[in-house]
Amino acid sequence: MHYLIIGGGPAGLSAAATLRRIDEKSQVTILASEKYPPYAKIALPYLLTGTVEEKLLFLPMPSGVNIVLGDGVSEVNPKKQEARTASGRRFSYDKLLIASGAAPIRPDIEGKDLPFVFTIRDIPDAKAIDGLLDAGRAGHCMVAGAGPVGLEISDAFRQLGFTVTLVISSNRVFSTMFDAEASELMEKKLVENNVEVLKNTDIVRINPSGEVFLSSGETRVCDVVVFGKGVVPSAGFLAGSGITVRQGIPVDGRQETNIPGIFAAGDVAETRDIVYEESRVNALWPVAFEQGKVAAYNMASHPLSYEGSFSRNILRVFDTSIVTAGMGKADIPEVYSERSPDFYRKLVISHGILKGFIFVGESRNAGLYSDLLRRRIPIDSCAGSLLHGSYSYAQFLRKNTKQ
Repeated sequence: MHYLIIGGGPAGLSAAATLRRIDEKSQVTILASEKYPPYAKIALPYLLTGTVEEKLLFLPMPSGVNIVLGDGVSEVNPKKQEARTASGRRFSYDKLLIASGAAPIRPDIEGKDLPFVFTIRDIPDAKAIDGLLDAGRAGHCMVAGAGPVGLEISDAFRQLGFTVTLVISSNRVFSTMFDAEASELMEKKLVENNVEVLKNTDIVRINPSGEVFLSSGETRVCDVVVFGKGVVPSAGFLAGSGITVRQGIPVDGRQETNIPGIFAAGDVAETRDIVYEESRVNALWPVAFEQGKVAAYNMASHPLSYEGSFSRNILRVFDTSIVTAGMGKADIPEVYSERSPDFYRKLVISHGILKGFIFVGESRNAGLYSDLLRRRIPIDSCAGSLLHGSYSYAQFLRKNTKQ
């Protein structure tokens, strides 16, 4: 049996390791578009600041797996059961996993390809920025996007000594996961750290001189411009393949696509969101890892179902802890919240079930709240304790073991 995996991220590596474990006689090949061996892209902001060494980014490769680097897939032909790479090489397969990940959003504007304009999605980006620093081109950085990527990049440049302008299309920071109150508190933290926050505007043009033009009519002169506006699933190479692509690649509970024998996992896969109870792409490292494992079991004819995922973020930026998940920004149906000048707490509950939460400005046991959300266990009797952080994981286990 020859298993072919497109993509060397967490989903692809998880699948490869699982396949080698449960089907030792199989042949497993990974096709990766980057020239670098698989590495943890989520740590790139820390590489910029020097908190993490480059060698520590690289991920362990499963033994017995053949990996082809620097030759991305350009076409998949399900009828011939083969994939063709950019160099023209063809790889046949018995079962295929698409784990091609996601690509950063870079708006199609004048100046987007200038040498000081980046996304932080790969090691070459980080090395190019290091080159600017070595050349003494530190000063003012503009970051487009205020989600987790934009916030982490902004914090990294602040630590590098840059002044930072954060450009936000919407009317609030981290609008995909934050409600107005959480955003207001985070904006306050940003301003306290000398970050300029410009809302309801976008970058529309960048000049070679470094002058950046905004849709609001304002301009800023920058040494570095970074687009941190999120990612889109990398599925363009599937055009004409017959594989369905919507927001991502829709899959069933086995991670199988609309074409038998072809599976998808990770940031490119559209799976069941257990909070919203609909099909969504939740581009998260642990989600990708678990989906890759489930896909591998089913590719090897060992039935295993994926229960679904939910959006969540855990980060610390500008000396501020952020933990958020699910429908945290919702204001209905039941909301428990509390705020001080330094923290914001919020639980969203529906019919006694936790549907989302936001904690800004304080560390919380994210595992407990995520487990409560995932298990959909009634929390009516302990909502107040959960809000204030006085309900422990031990209490949760005792209560639910009895049940």
